[in-house]
Amino acid sequence: MINLIREYLLKLVDNIDAGNSNLTEDETIKLISVLKELTDRERRLSKYESCRYLNVSRATFDNYVRAGKLPRGEHIAGFKELS
Repeated sequence: MINLIREYLLKLVDNIDAGNSNLTEDETIKLISVLKELTDRERRLSKYESCRYLNVSRATFDNYVRAGKLPRGEHIAGFKELS
């Protein structure tokens, strides 16, 4: 699957470099937001979002935190859960 993503991104870069990208402005903005969301590692995640991202149950997540494999969360103003 990752190779497929790589191929599409390389094709997109080649089209941009050649000056013949077929993306509209709206499509470009959407693409940028999706890529930013996937690559932005500074964003804080809730426990639920972290479990989905790691593809583990909440119990497994808690076990990882207890074992020291994952850091404990922090309270942040305006954020109900630990992040």
